[in-house]
Amino acid sequence: MKSNAVPSSYVTLRPRYIAYWPLWLGLAACVVAMVWSSFIVPVIPDFACLSTIGLDGLALAMAVMVMPRHFVIGFLASLLPFMISWRVAAIHGSVPGMATSTVAFMIYLMLYVDCMVHDRAAGWNDHLQWQTATIRIYFGFDMVGHFAEKLFAGVHSFHHMEQVFVGFGFPPDGQAVIAGGLCELSVAIGVGMGVLTRLAGIGGALYYLIANHYGRHFGDGFTWNNAPVGGWEYPMLMIVAFASFAIAGAGKFSIDGWLIAHGWMPRFLLPLCVSDACTHVQRDARRSA
Repeated sequence: MKSNAVPSSYVTLRPRYIAYWPLWLGLAACVVAMVWSSFIVPVIPDFACLSTIGLDGLALAMAVMVMPRHFVIGFLASLLPFMISWRVAAIHGSVPGMATSTVAFMIYLMLYVDCMVHDRAAGWNDHLQWQTATIRIYFGFDMVGHFAEKLFAGVHSFHHMEQVFVGFGFPPDGQAVIAGGLCELSVAIGVGMGVLTRLAGIGGALYYLIANHYGRHFGDGFTWNNAPVGGWEYPMLMIVAFASFAIAGAGKFSIDGWLIAHGWMPRFLLPLCVSDACTHVQRDARRSA
């Protein structure tokens, strides 16, 4: 049943000791650094400058407007655009952008750890959920390093990736680069943020299986540093990790978990999110009975 009341499992699912305002200042500094690196000492080119400034601005807006009221939603919705901007700044060697982003990331990390350590509902099952959430967010947002250079890093980066894909046997029209980047972005949203997580896990595993077929890693043995392009050690790690999230879903620190706990996830989508009724939802139901 839909309700405006905050489910009990989410009342305390927020930091207790780390304030939000240091993150706001850090993200504001990131925006200033990206403006500096785009227009004052221009090292970030063409539409990449709009990507970095716009994405850091979006991250700041989510941190200010959403995070204090709904920490899980605000944290995840702020972290992803921030990570993309950080990656683009690193691609183009923006020292101010990388420095301010590193500081801001440390504040994100402290907020996450504070929330995790002081989750009052935590028992062994909840600890296991936090362990899974940490791994899930890392593997999901690992895709940022791949799609950012395809979709957000500017014309030169896009054409470079276009030539890389030509080497894989694709035509030089850029469509494969865009398709690959959108698939990777979808996996980052689905797995990293926990949106239709079981479906995203299957999608991520299939994407890596197909991508690494074209990358010819499976012909170079197991070890990742095998010549000429590396073996299948790393691709298989990603395939297994993504496929594992199709088993049970994301847990409570996710968009899925938040929507399900509030009763806002359509019933027909539930099998794409979780395998069974969530423990924290069952606990909330018992407390409200």
